[in-house]
Amino acid sequence: MNDTPTSESKPEQPLAESDEVKSFEEAATEGQVGLVEEFIWFLRENKAWWLVPILLALALIGVAVWLSSSAAAPFIYPLF
Repeated sequence: MNDTPTSESKPEQPLAESDEVKSFEEAATEGQVGLVEEFIWFLRENKAWWLVPILLALALIGVAVWLSSSAAAPFIYPLF
């Protein structure tokens, strides 16, 4: 029972490294994910659903500011 390696045996490449290369190549050939889709994925994975109301409120404020500088301004002011 000799545990020392002989000159006949070659060190084999670990499987994990070849799997990482294959995974990297597969990821490179995939299409890009959009910002909204990636953000929804982030919310699901991190269970950060508390961010949704904050972002909706910010979006509504942004729309109101954008509309206040347009021809729709006289129709927006009575809402406030």
